[in-house]
Amino acid sequence: MTIKTETPLIEPLFRMMGLPPSLVRYCPVSSTKPLRTMYLRDSPLVKGLDASWGDDCLLTTVDGEHDQLGHVKLSGPAAGKQVSGVHLALLGGKGQLNLVLGGDHLKAVIGAGTVLRGGLHLAAKATAFIGDNTTMGQSRLAASYADLVVGDDCQFSEDVVVQCSDQHALCDAETGAPIHTQRRHIRIGRHVWLGRRAMVLPDVTVGAGSVVESGAVVTTNVQPNTMVGGAPAQLLRDKVTWKR
Repeated sequence: MTIKTETPLIEPLFRMMGLPPSLVRYCPVSSTKPLRTMYLRDSPLVKGLDASWGDDCLLTTVDGEHDQLGHVKLSGPAAGKQVSGVHLALLGGKGQLNLVLGGDHLKAVIGAGTVLRGGLHLAAKATAFIGDNTTMGQSRLAASYADLVVGDDCQFSEDVVVQCSDQHALCDAETGAPIHTQRRHIRIGRHVWLGRRAMVLPDVTVGAGSVVESGAVVTTNVQPNTMVGGAPAQLLRDKVTWKR
């Protein structure tokens, strides 16, 4: 069942999903596409999953492409679980993506022309946005109670890890109190190249046009058009750009 088709396209979708309208700058191709939103339970993505998908679980695709999602494997919800508040906007149709949902109220956008190979794991009201014409080779992205933004025209080489938050709760050994209670984030600007086996850790912004060398571990912000490398990553050169 189609429940919404609207023009103009991307900005109303972002409002519907509760995402910042400013993300439209990363959607030069998606902004031109007619979109279709349907109940997730009516899509081929959930075939074989025994979870119960509520009326607020939605799937948005480019109009006419809702049945072209063979590159996405959806998993996570336990059998019999009632799932609510999930909205997936899958506007790119290539790659091999394992999309794992761990909980309710999860939002994900994958832009037009984007090719993803690897895993995207969302939990605890996380959001993930990946802009248009971005390429990822067997990368792993994870967000739990966190927000992930990847701009358009980015290149992730093989075995890149983008870890927005702790994979398990960290607590004080004496009091049992949680150590990290604030919402986390990673923001990667447009036209960023992450080299093979690079790792980006929580609460980092990687500026537009920058290059992260292979094997680097990024723990602090990276300025635009710079090259960083090492563990932890350090500035190697400024006034850098790169070409595909």
